[in-house]
Amino acid sequence: MNASLKKSPKQDEAPPAPAAIAHPFGGDDFDRDIWCVLGLPIDLMTAPEAVQAIEIAARDRRPLSFVTPNVNFLVRAFADREARRQIVDADLSLVDGAPLVAIGRLAGAPIRERCAGSDVFAALRLRAGFAGRRVRVFFFGGRDGAAEAASAAIEAENRGVESAGFLNPGHGDLDSMSRKEIIDAVNAAKADFVLVSLGAAKGQAWIDRNRALLNAPVVAHLGAVVDFVAGTVARAPAPIRRLGLEWAWRVKEDPSLWRRYWNDGIALLSLLARNLTTIARAARRPSDGVPAQAILKTAGGATVVALSGDLTADGRAPLRKAFREACAEDGDVVLDLAAAGRIDASFLGLVLMLEKTLRRSGAAIRLANASRAHRRLFSANAMRYEEAAPIRPAIDDRAIAAAV
Repeated sequence: MNASLKKSPKQDEAPPAPAAIAHPFGGDDFDRDIWCVLGLPIDLMTAPEAVQAIEIAARDRRPLSFVTPNVNFLVRAFADREARRQIVDADLSLVDGAPLVAIGRLAGAPIRERCAGSDVFAALRLRAGFAGRRVRVFFFGGRDGAAEAASAAIEAENRGVESAGFLNPGHGDLDSMSRKEIIDAVNAAKADFVLVSLGAAKGQAWIDRNRALLNAPVVAHLGAVVDFVAGTVARAPAPIRRLGLEWAWRVKEDPSLWRRYWNDGIALLSLLARNLTTIARAARRPSDGVPAQAILKTAGGATVVALSGDLTADGRAPLRKAFREACAEDGDVVLDLAAAGRIDASFLGLVLMLEKTLRRSGAAIRLANASRAHRRLFSANAMRYEEAAPIRPAIDDRAIAAAV
C-alpha cells in the first residue's frame, strides 16, 4: 500500500461560496428531477449542474455520494439486487454511456445529454474555484502509480481542484480495503471529495460499506478518471464521444476491456429483448387527460396511497407530497393502482425514491390492484414489489389533489 497526504488548509479560513449557487434539487429525494431508465434512477442534470452539487456539498460539508450508471451498472443491477440497491441509494445518479441515453429517451425521459463522470470531473478541474477555495480531491485506488500521477497532475494545473493526497490499497478484497487504518488514512487527508477507482463493482461496494465512516462530504467511483488525469490512458476525442463510440476508443487504449464490453453488450441485448417493448409502449401511451390525485389511507397496519389519473411528470406535485407524507408514517406503503391511468418514467423514478426512503426504516413498497400492463411495466424496470392483501375500506382518508 502506498499513500500520500497533502496538508489541508484551515477549514475555518475558507470563505463561503457565492450566494448565487443554488442546490440543483430540493431538500429530499422526492424533489429531485428523477426518472427511471430500465430500473435505474437518472437525475436530469448536466455536468455543470453536477459540479454545482459538488461545490455545495463541499462548502456545506453535506454528504453527497453519486453514481454514473452505464451499461455495466445496468447489467449488474438486473443480476444482483445488492448492486441495484447501491445505485438507488446514491444521492445523485448521472447518466453515463450512449446506450442509456438512447434507452432513456425511448422510455420517455427528456435526457438532454450524456453526463459522464469524466465530464463532471473535467468541468470541476476547469473551474476557477468558488470564493478562492479549490475542491480538495483524494485519489483512492487505481492502477499502480496512477493515483500518484493524477495527484501530481492536479497540483501542476493549479486550477479548480487540488490534491488532498492519494492511497493505493493494493489488490485485496473488500475487507482488507476497509481496515480501520485505511479509513483513518483517507480521513486524515481532510478531503472534500474521495475519488474511488477499484473496479466498478468493488468500488461501489467499498463506498456502500464505508460511506458513513468517511469524513469527506463527496464520494464517487470514477475509475477511468484517475487514468485520464494521470495521462496513462487518453480519453476519446470529443467527436468520437459525440458519436457514442467512446467504448471502442477505450478498447483501443486498453484491450483488456473487450471481454467486459462484449459480455455487457450480450447481456444488454437480452435485457432489451425482454423489456424494451414494454417500456417504449408505456412511453407512447396517450394521456387519459385525468389529473393525478393521491389519497392516503391506513389499512392493515400499512399506509395506502390510492393513486388515480395520469401518473406523469405533469402531475408530480401531489405525488411527491403523498409519498413524503406516507414515509412519515410507520410501516409499509401500499400503492393502490386501481384507478391509475398512464404511468411514465418520472413516476417510476419517484417510486424508486420511495423505495429508498422506506428502506431506511426497514419498510417496503407493496402494490395493490395493479393492472397487467402496470405489472409488466414494473417488472420490466426490475421493480418487483410484493402484492398487497386486499384493501379494506379506508380509515382517515386524506386527499391530495393535483391542485396542491
